[in-house]
Amino acid sequence: MLRKISIFIIIAGFFSFTVFYFAFSESYQKSLEARVFYFLGDYGSAYSLSKESYRLDPFNRMAFMVMTQSKIAFKYEEYIKTGVEYLKKIESISSKKEFDNADKARVKMMCEVMIEEYKKLSPTVLTEASLMQEAKKIYMKFKKIYEELF
Repeated sequence: MLRKISIFIIIAGFFSFTVFYFAFSESYQKSLEARVFYFLGDYGSAYSLSKESYRLDPFNRMAFMVMTQSKIAFKYEEYIKTGVEYLKKIESISSKKEFDNADKARVKMMCEVMIEEYKKLSPTVLTEASLMQEAKKIYMKFKKIYEELF
């Protein structure tokens, strides 16, 4: 009976120490906050907080994971944003009555940039599926435009 009580006290002490460490460690507080920002879709804030957390404690695996995933998600987000801007520019160019060689070269360049940038994106298992789908839709639009015009 005494042995069971002492084992329980040791386990409870270890658990208490662990909770205390995580509750008062600045690195883990920041990494938890970064994780919340990641799940809310604010990848820029998540990246900066997790990077700071990782700098405070290089053994904080949660900070490293959130930092890595936020960086990847942020790249996808930037790709989508750039793609939407380029599609608007292409739409405004194509709405002109005259489509000269300079416009054609501009459209070709935008398509080539977006096609090549998509190849540089590196999805992981943890990457948000909606980001990957949206990026693929934009990639397919640019690929279709490129194939139709050139």
